[in-house]
Amino acid sequence: MAVLVNQKYELFPTEKQKETFDRWLQYCRQTYNSALLDKERRYKQNKKNYNRYDMQKQLTLDKKKYPILKEMPSQPLQEVFVRLQKAFENFFRNDARYPKQKKYKEYTSMTFPQFGFNKKGNRMAMSFSGNGKLYNTRLGEIDILLHRPLEGTIKQLMIKRQGNRWYAIFCVEGQALPTSLDIHNAIGIDVGINQYAVLSNGLEHENPRFLRKKEKQLKKTQRRLSKRKKGSANDIKQVQRVRQLHEKVGNQRRDFLHKLSYNLTKDYSVIAVENLRIRNMIRNRKLAKSISDAGWGMFRNMLAYKCERNGGILLKVEPKFTSQDCSHCGNRVKKSLSIRTHICPKCGTILDRDHNASRNILQKGLDELLTINGITITVGQGCVRTV
Repeated sequence: MAVLVNQKYELFPTEKQKETFDRWLQYCRQTYNSALLDKERRYKQNKKNYNRYDMQKQLTLDKKKYPILKEMPSQPLQEVFVRLQKAFENFFRNDARYPKQKKYKEYTSMTFPQFGFNKKGNRMAMSFSGNGKLYNTRLGEIDILLHRPLEGTIKQLMIKRQGNRWYAIFCVEGQALPTSLDIHNAIGIDVGINQYAVLSNGLEHENPRFLRKKEKQLKKTQRRLSKRKKGSANDIKQVQRVRQLHEKVGNQRRDFLHKLSYNLTKDYSVIAVENLRIRNMIRNRKLAKSISDAGWGMFRNMLAYKCERNGGILLKVEPKFTSQDCSHCGNRVKKSLSIRTHICPKCGTILDRDHNASRNILQKGLDELLTINGITITVGQGCVRTV
């Protein structure tokens, strides 16, 4: 089975190439904003849909009116409409907010949906040169640090600006391992703030709290920024310092989550997690920063594709009563968030609250998985039994 994986590499473009990339991003951003306005206007006036094929027709007319749009390859501009369409699809599924106009700092990437050479042997807009550098038909060779080999067929390339750095993100199609489920090699994971992840077998992973550790330094740097004259040379330098700190925190978080998700998907065949509504949870002002710092959504996404790639499966279960129910007898023991120990008055089970929840998550996940196949299993005393 084919699986798509993104592999990220740092680019080292020249100053002229950076200026060109930045200018192309602005063309894409302006095209996105213009298409969004046209779509809203069309619906208000005629109640008609304005799909991406209509947008592409308008782009053809815009290129005649604004020749500067011809300076960049056509495919990244056309891909803008795919992004806008996906943004509306996510909104209608209640997975995202209503699409809005993008500011300079919010539009940071452009996509080349084709890479390499076509069937006739002609070079596409983006490809590799003979000496292993990235090659663009208009910019020439671009230095790239290929710190690991590209495994599989390159389906598309994304160029991303992150602070002052530029990255190439390759979408690579590889072959996933055949799915081989072993219910005796299953684990439930309860994510939290005190402990990042507590497994149903009792293992715990500490929460690194990267943002909290940098919080004092960030406050100091941002306080200095507030005293700078906006637009001055010192203001620009201080903005860069703040940006670098945030980038450092983001890199640390991704590194931690990649390593943790890799080890879990390598060791376990079946992984069950809660299908948390994180957008609703961060409305709690007291916990919003800690929840955002934890990156639970990113962790769940990493588990999903790594399970698929390694031949396992990720089960998302409803979080209802996972902390309240006793994992041994099923008795519901109501408790507030401040109570961190589960004590069941019916069977006498005493467990850490998160450990009890992770066992319930595992049971729910296995019930959901095996009921489909007409099999029922029970979890008791930390073991799995087939009935």
